[in-house]
Amino acid sequence: MITLKSQTRQAPGAGAGILVIFLLACAPPLSLSAQQPGTAIVFYAQPQVREDLWPALFEALRADLDAGIGKLPNGLSPDRTAVFLRGEDFARSSGFANVVEVELLGRCDLLPQADRPFLRGPLGWVVLASGKIRPIVSIDCARLAQVLRAAAIGLDKEARRHAMAQAIAHVLIHEWIHVATQSPSHAANGILQATLTINQLIAEPRSRRSSLAAR
Repeated sequence: MITLKSQTRQAPGAGAGILVIFLLACAPPLSLSAQQPGTAIVFYAQPQVREDLWPALFEALRADLDAGIGKLPNGLSPDRTAVFLRGEDFARSSGFANVVEVELLGRCDLLPQADRPFLRGPLGWVVLASGKIRPIVSIDCARLAQVLRAAAIGLDKEARRHAMAQAIAHVLIHEWIHVATQSPSHAANGILQATLTINQLIAEPRSRRSSLAAR
C-alpha cells in the first residue's frame, strides 16, 4: 500500500495543517449539494467524549453553514441543510442521498494534558481511493487540544467547550469541501487553506457571536 500526503505549509505562529491522505482502495464519491441534496453527517466518537460536546458542535456547524462558510467561488457549497446525527441514531435505510461519516479521535475536550508530549500530524484528513475521495472524515481531537491549549488559558468550562466545538466544525467543513468537490487542492486563504491558525480555528461567524452576546 502506498500512502501519499499533500504538501502543507506552516503559517507564522501557532497553526496546524489539515491534510488529504491518499490510499489505494475502492469507494464511492460524494456530490455537491447543488447536484444531489439530502446529506447526513454521521459522527462516531470514542466513549470518553462528553455528552455536552454534541449540542455545542451541532450549533457551531449549523451557524457556520448558515453563514456561508465553505462556499466556493463558483457558488457551490456543502449542503447547508445537512442533518447532523450520532452513529447510534443513524440507520442506513433512512434514505439520505449522501452520507458523510466523521470519526472523532480522542477526548475532544481542552483539558491541559500537560504530561503528554506534543503530537505532530494533521488535524483532519480524508482518503483518496481509486481516484475518488471517500466520504469519511477523520479529526484528531488530541492534536486539536494541543494546538488550542494556549487559547484556552483563562477560559471557563463552557468557553473551552465552545472553542473545541468551533475548531472541530472548521476542520470538518474543510475536509467536507474536499469530499464535496472531489479535489485535494487547497486555497490561498479562507477555510480551505492547508494550514489554519488558532484564531481561524476558533473564530465564530458574526451572526453566532451576536446571538451568544444577546443571551
